[in-house]
Amino acid sequence: MPWLARLVQRTALESHLHLVERRKDEMKSHFWTHLLAWGFLSSLSLIGCNHSSEPNNGNLTVSGKTYLLGSAEPTSGVAVTCAGVSTTSDALGNYELAGIPEGRQILHAERYDCLAYSDTIDVTSSTRRFIYLTLRATTIWGYVSNAIDGVIQGATLKLVDQTATSDAAGRFEFAPFVGKSDTLFVTHPLYISSKIPVALDSARKQVNVTMIRQQLIILAVTEGAYVDESRAETNFRSSKSLLLSTNSPGQSGNQRHIYLKWYFPEILRDQRAKLVLGDLSLVSPTQIPQSDVQTFYVDSPWTGENITYSNQPSLGALLESTTTGDSRVLTALTTSGVNRLLADWRAGRPLYGIVIRGGPSSGSPASFNSIDAGLNFPRLLIIVQY
Repeated sequence: MPWLARLVQRTALESHLHLVERRKDEMKSHFWTHLLAWGFLSSLSLIGCNHSSEPNNGNLTVSGKTYLLGSAEPTSGVAVTCAGVSTTSDALGNYELAGIPEGRQILHAERYDCLAYSDTIDVTSSTRRFIYLTLRATTIWGYVSNAIDGVIQGATLKLVDQTATSDAAGRFEFAPFVGKSDTLFVTHPLYISSKIPVALDSARKQVNVTMIRQQLIILAVTEGAYVDESRAETNFRSSKSLLLSTNSPGQSGNQRHIYLKWYFPEILRDQRAKLVLGDLSLVSPTQIPQSDVQTFYVDSPWTGENITYSNQPSLGALLESTTTGDSRVLTALTTSGVNRLLADWRAGRPLYGIVIRGGPSSGSPASFNSIDAGLNFPRLLIIVQY
């Protein structure tokens, strides 16, 4: 039965082919299943990698110390900036900048007396960075002058370890040097020494120095005379003595007044010249009796040759009052009184001098050396500052 054998053989072959096709379908199904699963896991893996590689946005810290180049000691007052975060180093040179993003950043540092500092740093974690600043080299120059005298030649100036001298134009200059801040010392024989703080905060700095001059001036009394009530028509211009009644006011006796005149120096016409001391004194060969004494303006012209008790100039306002005694010196005017006379003279009032009056005296008057005495004559001592 050949046909039966062929039928069986054909049926078996078809079954085998069907089984193969089914196995192929199963393999395809498993392939796509595995492929999808691998893709999903890969995407999860990639997502996890991307998350872990994102930059740290503001959780890192940059800190350290600030130094001056060449010094082992930290320095303070340095302004430090990175990624928009700023701070200033403390007394020990410490600084700390919190909240710095991860990545490449620029670290800046500045101080007034130093060159600007800048450095690029890679911030991958909290890190420490020491900053070394270079002090700025500064040239100091300027002029030395006086308010009235103008430029001053020959002034000696000292700054740190350098010395300079002002020239004919009053100019001086120090070669560039490295420093912080210091004091400029200025001296001259005719002027008051000066000390000027200097901040070395720029590459080239102008410092102008105005020195103050202080002069002691002794003004000669150009006219000096006294008048005596008991000898009303007598002129005592040639006397080597100036007599003053010294009893208290209200007592009986003769009046004797002393008249003095002088000229202010022209330097005092300038308002910038300040009279810081004034003293008009008369000296007696003996002790002065105790008495109240007043000094007045003189309001009209007079001369020593023609003044008498009967021919006295007009009496002006009271300048000062004092009490004599226990001394051989009568101070007729102090600084306040001299300044009142000076102010009026500057305002255009004629300077006719002063008159000194004591109380009426029935006994011996006080006697003072006149301008003709040759020794201890009346003088006006003033100190002028400008």
